[in-house]
Amino acid sequence: MKIWNKIPIKDNGDKLIAIPSCLKFLDPHPYSQLGAPYKDKTSIWKLREEVVNRLVKVNDDLISKSSFNLLIYDSWRPLEVQEFMFKRAFLLECEKSDIKASFENIKSYPSILKKVEKFWAYPSYDSWCPPPHSTGGALDVCLSAKDGNLVKMGGTVDQMDETSNPDFYANMKNEKAIIWNSRRNLLKETMTKFGFVQHPNEWWHFSYGDQLWAWKNKKANAIYGKI
Repeated sequence: MKIWNKIPIKDNGDKLIAIPSCLKFLDPHPYSQLGAPYKDKTSIWKLREEVVNRLVKVNDDLISKSSFNLLIYDSWRPLEVQEFMFKRAFLLECEKSDIKASFENIKSYPSILKKVEKFWAYPSYDSWCPPPHSTGGALDVCLSAKDGNLVKMGGTVDQMDETSNPDFYANMKNEKAIIWNSRRNLLKETMTKFGFVQHPNEWWHFSYGDQLWAWKNKKANAIYGKI
């Protein structure tokens, strides 16, 4: 459990809607390609309505002041998908350490569990501490060129190492690091301009309305719970 999971939730009833085609997103969906159990694979890209409204403004602002578009990597995750991806990350980390483990004895490997939970929210079915993506208020984003191709950000989405820290390249002076840091800053500045907050461990993860958002903004409660 993260510190922000202590924030109460009073869901405001904002609807989960399809992300409009004016926004770019990865196609096919990366987790669907891995076999994640989406019930309706034709309608994966969804977020809360207010989140979508703000994202449209983010994209318009990016286009007006840079050569980039916003590219949505992942959006709402049903709990079954969160569980699938969390288990996958845990088992992959076990493989790296040459450990034969099953998800059933996950607590026997606290160091691996701690590393996974730094990047993947535990798939909790407790309505008081839902995974951020399962609220419809959290999403993973990056930048794309006008042709839709991803631009390099100094690391890939879901990369589970220190380079994923938003400020990892901030004090490096080589040419690539300066470019990557400026792109990360552009993404963060534009997203936060329209009310989003950034995850402390992931340059790509932003949210609006969930418990992390409420905690960072010193709100009395989150406005989005599990949906």
